Amino acid sequence: MKYLAATLPDQLGAISGIGACNDVTVSVYSPDSDSYVETRSQEQVELLSLSGNVENADGKISTHLHASFARLDTSVFGGHLERAVISRTGELVISIVPLAVGRILHQPTQLQVLDLS
Repeated sequence: MKYLAATLPDQLGAISGIGACNDVTVSVYSPDSDSYVETRSQEQVELLSLSGNVENADGKISTHLHASFARLDTSVFGGHLERAVISRTGELVISIVPLAVGRILHQPTQLQVLDLS
């Protein structure tokens, strides 16, 4: 993904996908601790849904992805995708959005958010 993004300066790509993985780390934001709590699974899981974006703003490539996974017992977990190793198949689609992008600081949350202006 990062190689593709490097070829598209100041562009935004929307990502979606499905597949199968066997080493996954996701994180969920905890307001109580003001930090992300990671969960890792090294079992065979189905990637039910992957969505997010990849951007190349001012030469800095970044991704923001969310994913949900199903275990063999059909229980589901997910969050911010930190890592996923595809074990069988991964069908990912990246659609280029014809907008120049950047990031700005959102004062109330102190998060860097997309600047589409």
